[in-house]
Amino acid sequence: MVAVRRKKKNQVVIAIASLVLVFATVDGKRKQTIADRIRSGRVSEVSEKELHLRPSNQEIISTAPMVDLAYVDVTNNHDKDPHRGAKDERGDFGYKHDEKALRSNPPSFQLSSSEANCDNHDSNYRMLTEKVYVDVAAHEAREHEAEDDTRKPRAKIFCMVYTIEKNHDKIPTIRETWGNKCDGFMVASDKTDKSLGTVNIPHEGPEEYNNIWQKVRSMWSYVYDNYYEEYDWFHIGGDDLYLIIENLRLYLESDEIQLAANGGKSLPKAGSTQQLPLFLGRRFAEQGNYERIFNSGGSGYTINKAALKSLIVTAFPTCVPHLKTFAEDVMVAQCFRNKIQVFPFDTKDDNGGERYMPFQPGHHLTYRPPRDPTSDWYAKYSIDIKYGLDHCSDKSVAFHYIKPP
Repeated sequence: MVAVRRKKKNQVVIAIASLVLVFATVDGKRKQTIADRIRSGRVSEVSEKELHLRPSNQEIISTAPMVDLAYVDVTNNHDKDPHRGAKDERGDFGYKHDEKALRSNPPSFQLSSSEANCDNHDSNYRMLTEKVYVDVAAHEAREHEAEDDTRKPRAKIFCMVYTIEKNHDKIPTIRETWGNKCDGFMVASDKTDKSLGTVNIPHEGPEEYNNIWQKVRSMWSYVYDNYYEEYDWFHIGGDDLYLIIENLRLYLESDEIQLAANGGKSLPKAGSTQQLPLFLGRRFAEQGNYERIFNSGGSGYTINKAALKSLIVTAFPTCVPHLKTFAEDVMVAQCFRNKIQVFPFDTKDDNGGERYMPFQPGHHLTYRPPRDPTSDWYAKYSIDIKYGLDHCSDKSVAFHYIKPP
């Protein structure tokens, strides 16, 4: 099972399958961000020198256009893919999933005694006790801040997972752990089951691995058509990912990301109606080609409102709309790149640690590249990565290949 709960004052325990992952939290007060000072009116404390992105990221966002955030209806009466919508449990079109149901009524979860004792001190355990932690202190500080001042709301995140009916047994674990921390949550499948939060979203072509591109096109379109105006950020991934929502939300609220979403020169003002599209995840160079960088679909990728609108309204209609392929992550990046001039943002932390992980924690601890990098696809695709404990950011947000019991 997978669970997150407070064990002691400074620990959060996450059990994945028979694995128990322990995250140490930070003590002390949260460092006040530049955005906090601006919101509180202490603008004089903010120097222009503090407001900057890494030069590489400033270059990455330099070609993207600012996007008007007003919703544009492109459903065309839901007559054609990818805007046909979803089917209910009877198989009738017109179904709208209640994406807030899970957060409003999360299922309970209990750890067994063996899981709670964290007896398996393997490489996963080491990475998650010696490096990665859930920043509970900062998370709780922001929660209290948002409660005390409605002008400082938390970033609202919509999470979606894709699966098929035969893998529905993976979904309860996700719902019991990280899924219920998303503001909105949905599982796109080939069968609607309200008890699991799965939604049948038909798409062009067959329901098979080699056609995930069409499945994802319809998923993104369904989310845009139904939920765009209610959320700030949208994350998509498969049924074997694990999101650390506390860390993800803090990252999306960070000065770096807020600055980037406003063009990289200044922080956005409250009520801003324009935004720069951001495409966040784990960057890979396809076949080692740095002209074709994409965000790995393994642990998923995260986009803001401007990126979602641009993808649906501008890119999808003419970006390989009928292609059949499993490489949805490569195709999404191609559409962003060719149609909108949006490129994957470098999400490494200031120490070069990755935030989005394509494998389990332990793999990143023990992996070392071969002498010939071209002999290993991971070494060939990776972009300036570190190894061992240095590979993962201490505030990592996502891991892949996490299985239920």
